[in-house]
Amino acid sequence: MTKILIKTFAAGFYKVHAGLLLTLFVTLFINFFFTNVLNQTHLNQEQILLNNLKLVLTSVSNPVAMGMLFLIWLGYTVKSCQYVAAQLTLNQHQFLFYSSNAMSLRKQFQTWFILQSVISIPILVLGFFAIGVGFVFDYLLIPLIIPIYLLLLLLGSAWYYTRLLKNPGEEKSKSYIPDLLKNFPKPFFSLFLYQIVYKFKLTIGIIKAISAVLIIGMYALFRDNPNDIRIAGISILGVVAAHTVLIYQSNEFERSYLTVFRNFPYTKQRLYFQFAVLYFLLIVPEIILFFCLYNSIAVRVSLLGLSCALLLRTILYWQNQKMGDYLKIVFALFICSSLAVMFGGIYWLTIFYIGVSIFIFNRSYYRLLE
Repeated sequence: MTKILIKTFAAGFYKVHAGLLLTLFVTLFINFFFTNVLNQTHLNQEQILLNNLKLVLTSVSNPVAMGMLFLIWLGYTVKSCQYVAAQLTLNQHQFLFYSSNAMSLRKQFQTWFILQSVISIPILVLGFFAIGVGFVFDYLLIPLIIPIYLLLLLLGSAWYYTRLLKNPGEEKSKSYIPDLLKNFPKPFFSLFLYQIVYKFKLTIGIIKAISAVLIIGMYALFRDNPNDIRIAGISILGVVAAHTVLIYQSNEFERSYLTVFRNFPYTKQRLYFQFAVLYFLLIVPEIILFFCLYNSIAVRVSLLGLSCALLLRTILYWQNQKMGDYLKIVFALFICSSLAVMFGGIYWLTIFYIGVSIFIFNRSYYRLLE
C-alpha cells in the first residue's frame, strides 16, 4: 500500500507542482545553501564560510526569520494535503477507501506518514541542513524546535489523510468568493485578481511569504549598506521570479476565459496600461515593504520589478510555451538581469524591459492569442 501511495500521489505531486518547486529552488534553496558575493579575496576562509551561510544562520538565530520559514513549510504542507485530498475524490482512486480501511488504524497512519514524508523531502532537507548548521555554530534553541515542528506537520498530515478515508461520505468544502467581494467593481484588468482569490489563495500566500523572507533577509544580511541599490535590485528580481507561477497562470486564465475581450474596442495602449496596473497591484505589498526599508531608492526598484513582470508576461504572447520551457527562460533572464544590476545597470535595464515588452505586446497580442 505504501508503494502504491507513493507512486500515485508523491510522484504526481512533484510532477504537477514542478513549477512551484523550481521557483522555490531558485529563490530560496540556492541562497539557503550557498550565498556568495563578488570579490571575496579580502576574506579569510572562515569569513567566506560565514558569508556563504548568512541566510541559514539568520534563520536559526533570528526567531522572526525562522517564523517566516515555518510559514513557508506550513504552506507547502497544506498545499500537499489539498492535492492528495483532491486526488482521492477522483474515480480511479476510489479503491483506496476500501484497501486502506482494510488495514488497522495504526497501519493506515504509518502508511500516510511515510507518504507525507516523501512529499515533504524538500522541506525536510532544508530543515535538517538548518539543524546541522545551527549546532555547528552553537545556535541550539531554534535547531531543537525545527525537528519538533516538522514532526508535527507530518503527524498532522497523516492524521488528516486517515480521517479523510474514514469519512468518504463527508462533503468537500467548496471554494467561494466572500460576499463582500461579490459587490466590488470588476474592471477588465482586475479579473485575474479575483481568480487568485477564488482559486490561488494558498499559492499567493506562499509566494508572498517567500517574497517577504527574501526582502527582509537580504536587508538583514547587508544592513551595513542600506542605500545600496544593487541589494534592493536583486531582491525585487527575486520577488518577480517568485511570482512566475502566477504570471504564467494569468496567461492561461486569459486564454481560457477572456478571449472574447479581443473583440472589444480596446486600444493596445489601453490594454498594456491595464496589464501594468494588474502587475502593480500584484506586487504592491512588496513595493510597500521596499518603501519601508529603502525609502530613498524604492521608486527605481519598484519600476524595475514592474517592468520585469511585464516582460515576463509579454514573453508568453511572443510564444505560447509550456511551463518547463518558460521557467528556463525566466531563470536565464534572472541570472543575466542580476549581473546587470550588480554592475549598476538598473536604469538601462528598466528601459530595456519596458521597450522589449511593448514591442512584443504590439507584435504578438492578437497574433498568438488564437
